[in-house]
Amino acid sequence: MQKITIEPVTRIEGHAKVTIHLNSKGKVDRAYLHVNEWRGFEKFCEGRPFFEMIQITPRICGICSSESPSQCCEGL
Repeated sequence: MQKITIEPVTRIEGHAKVTIHLNSKGKVDRAYLHVNEWRGFEKFCEGRPFFEMIQITPRICGICSSESPSQCCEGL
């Protein structure tokens, strides 16, 4: 079995790596995304009014600022 590791993964906020395990035919058997840190943004969002989340979530990370509010609304 062959293992491929991609580290660091770019275009994300924080640190991560991808590990891919190939079978004997060269096809993907397993793939893992490793996120090596816990940022804890969920904790300071607990107990806040729901309407504040639409304003707070896009400011957490500048990379996916348009996706965060829409996912926040979907979660509500």
